[in-house]
Amino acid sequence: MRKLLLTLLALACSASLYGCGSGQSGAVPESGGETKSGDETAAGPPKLSADPVTVKFAASGGMFPDEDFQRYVADPVKKKYPQITLERINTSNQGMKIQDLVASGNIPDIVGNYPGPTGSVLNDLGLVYNMEPLMKKYKFDINRFAPEAVQTLRIAGGQDYLAGLPAYTNAFALFYNKDLFDKFGVPYPKDGMYWEDVAELARKLTRVEDGTQYRGIFPDGIGRIQQQLSIPFADFNSNKSLLNSEQWHEAFQQWGSLFMIPGLTEGEYKVPSAGKNQDAFINGTLAMIASHTNMLFNLRKAPQVNWDMVTYPQSKKAPGVGQRLDSPILSITAQSKVKDAAFLVIDTILSDEVQTDMMRNGRMTVLKDEKIKGEFGKSLEEFKGKNLAAMTKLKFAVMTPFKYLPDGDVDKVISKAFNAYIVGEKDLNTALREADEEMNRLIEEKRPK
Repeated sequence: MRKLLLTLLALACSASLYGCGSGQSGAVPESGGETKSGDETAAGPPKLSADPVTVKFAASGGMFPDEDFQRYVADPVKKKYPQITLERINTSNQGMKIQDLVASGNIPDIVGNYPGPTGSVLNDLGLVYNMEPLMKKYKFDINRFAPEAVQTLRIAGGQDYLAGLPAYTNAFALFYNKDLFDKFGVPYPKDGMYWEDVAELARKLTRVEDGTQYRGIFPDGIGRIQQQLSIPFADFNSNKSLLNSEQWHEAFQQWGSLFMIPGLTEGEYKVPSAGKNQDAFINGTLAMIASHTNMLFNLRKAPQVNWDMVTYPQSKKAPGVGQRLDSPILSITAQSKVKDAAFLVIDTILSDEVQTDMMRNGRMTVLKDEKIKGEFGKSLEEFKGKNLAAMTKLKFAVMTPFKYLPDGDVDKVISKAFNAYIVGEKDLNTALREADEEMNRLIEEKRPK
């Protein structure tokens, strides 16, 4: 009887998902550090094999500077999954764009893109992969994200399913120079302001004093109001432009009212430029700039600026809404042979622990957890006393579908028309009519035949 019991126990161990007496808690692996489907247990998701596995991670240096990659990706992954080796591919380097990698046969396991290009780039290169089965397998809770963020992720991927997950997001706010407000006796901005309120402040602050031209506001290009209001630029059922519409007329007029203040777009500021206006803010000739978390990192290098921030200005057509998700979206490629390990790398980046560390150091979380959001900037001593919470208060706008249109080409058409309008080269009707015609030509060129 004792021999029979031992035999039965041995058979049970060999059939079990877990190794009896092996000291391992992982599921029985396939090659490449994978786990077999169906390994989920009542206790939780399956465990990755202990076998060494390499994951190729391709993202630009702007998305993940070396220090950030080490802190928020490499170190946490190594701590949690010592069997995973990350091979970092910096797509900012010459010859390392995702198109170059695919052409050479060196296809990464994880690719980072921003929302606009995500679907088109992955689709064009045949890399799109449905990540939802892996999310289910590893019990990833998508409800940790705001619903507007999830909606944007689906639109960005160009599929009915999720083809990527966001690492962090750029958060937006209205930055203001307190010294200029004090100099001209204008009250500081407040949380909850609308663009009309900001325009009124800007008019009071745009003036020439002692030979210096001071300017009240830089709200960024026309794309920001398009994104905030989710204004469509094309009807993808009829494949026709929507630029010559009432929505776009109103958007040009509202945004134009911010730029057409006398003195705002003269000289080197004739064409809207984020870089030039960030410099002007730091140099003390621009009173307000609507910008995002990257501005925080610029201000760390400019301790002489006496600044603060308030919530990103809202539109009365969409109260409570800021900007859309502006995040590096991490996608697993269809060709990856280590999809489980690749997913667990992304899952680690999105852990509460890593997201909290990002928040404390000025990277805005994509999670809706108020406790984590409340940690924003707490490790940045130079920002003590600043209204950093302003960046966490508004809802995401939902992304407008791009489908087959490259977002860069769309932006060129719209910006060209708007820039001609604000400097008086074309009237509103002419600018939008010509932009509409140009958009229709772009649609005809790019739409699937």
